[in-house]
Amino acid sequence: MEKRLVYLDRLKIFMTVLVVLHHTAITYGGAGSWFYYEHPNNVVVTTLLTMFTAVNQSFFMGLFFFISGYVTPASYDRHGGGSFLKIRLTRFGIPLLFYMLAIAPLLQYVASGYNGSLGAYLQEEIFANPLQGILTFSVGPLWYLEALLLFFAGYAGFRRLAAGKFRKRLALSPRLIAGYVGSVAAANFAVRLAFPVGEDVLNLQLAYFPAYIGLFMAGVAAYRGQWLHLLSKQSARKWKRAVFVLILMMAAGMALGGAMDGDISAFMGGMSWQSAFYSIIDPLLGLGISYVLLVWFRDRWNGSATKSTEWLSANAFLVYILHALFVTYVAFALRGLDWNPMLKFVLVGCAAVLLCYTAAAFIRRIPGVKKVV
Repeated sequence: MEKRLVYLDRLKIFMTVLVVLHHTAITYGGAGSWFYYEHPNNVVVTTLLTMFTAVNQSFFMGLFFFISGYVTPASYDRHGGGSFLKIRLTRFGIPLLFYMLAIAPLLQYVASGYNGSLGAYLQEEIFANPLQGILTFSVGPLWYLEALLLFFAGYAGFRRLAAGKFRKRLALSPRLIAGYVGSVAAANFAVRLAFPVGEDVLNLQLAYFPAYIGLFMAGVAAYRGQWLHLLSKQSARKWKRAVFVLILMMAAGMALGGAMDGDISAFMGGMSWQSAFYSIIDPLLGLGISYVLLVWFRDRWNGSATKSTEWLSANAFLVYILHALFVTYVAFALRGLDWNPMLKFVLVGCAAVLLCYTAAAFIRRIPGVKKVV
């Protein structure tokens, strides 16, 4: 069994913080869906935050799926199919129920624009129907856990059907990488004809799932083929230059396609050059950034785990579960602050990260909580 890779823990910490900042950026003008908005009448701010969210979207959730795929085979081998699924259902199912029962109603108070106090809202809307979060299946950002449960079930089913017949290790090669990008780009365009970006099915944005599925499978293959040890500094330098060019291309393409006029709908799906452009550049950019980050963290941040790393890593999962509540309520509490939206983005983002980690540390002291999160 391969020893724990400390740099993957540190990479997950980095991406968890990025998730918090990503959703804060949407609050103040970035493209995306969230519970509370203060969109400014400022083209520069909107453009900068939209580029920030677009670049993040290209890689961070896909990289989460890749890492989840990477640790899946060892867990399955260690526990066996039945126990593997039971552990995953407990670890992810309980947070999903907690979110639907406790967090979703609190978020709906802000999102609905209810004209009254939080206490009155809870009494009138929630206590009268305490299961509404479950009935409406309101999982918010925890769609990621929902998707992972589906992926784990699919993996377990594959392992049972394969019964050890397909254990061949795939070699990491330029042809394989090109095949991944081409397949995902084509699937992106096809899926977005029916399910454009922003439209979800059971909280899942299917428009991004070709990459998510591909990267989860790539994570599984990476574990079997030991790909993380094969990623080279030379290739990472090439990808770094490519990422810079791709970000410029994305900005130019969005500007030419109508983004400067406040309309990005053509990029979200349909028979348009904008949709084809975004379908191609999104997986390319995501792959490039992921490659660079994996190599950088492996080579720079793979020393012995410190107490701070262990603490941050241990609390990161609960931070992800709680962050929607803190981002939304900190922004809502500061809605009367007449500051530049970029400054509010920095203030609210940093405050939300600190509050999330503080709350997570306290909650994990409750007996039994550490067994789940």
